Amino acid sequence: MGTGRLVFDEAVAQIARTAVAGVDDSRMERIVDAGTGHQDGFLVESFLERVVVFAAQRGTLSLSDVSDARRVMARTQARRAMLCVPAEASIPNAVMLLATLSKIEIVRVSAADAAR
Repeated sequence: MGTGRLVFDEAVAQIARTAVAGVDDSRMERIVDAGTGHQDGFLVESFLERVVVFAAQRGTLSLSDVSDARRVMARTQARRAMLCVPAEASIPNAVMLLATLSKIEIVRVSAADAAR
């Protein structure tokens, strides 16, 4: 795992932490894929809702990335999700439309955000 990946993963964890910072009785836990053992992202849970925060490291976002996000949302029974992508990632219109309809917010993470 390269240094860039570690910095990006830490930025995603920071975004998840700030999502629960102002909410009372909230918790954050890691989501692990049972088949591969890899971390899929974070589940941020409060008494109002469940939100999944995870990352896509590729340069171009695809429909399969959104489908994977929807699958994780269904598995964790989350109402919405935040998908963090690098600031320079290419996002086709069809992918943005499907993400919006699926209640998945796409967040661009720049190098300055990752450095915080």
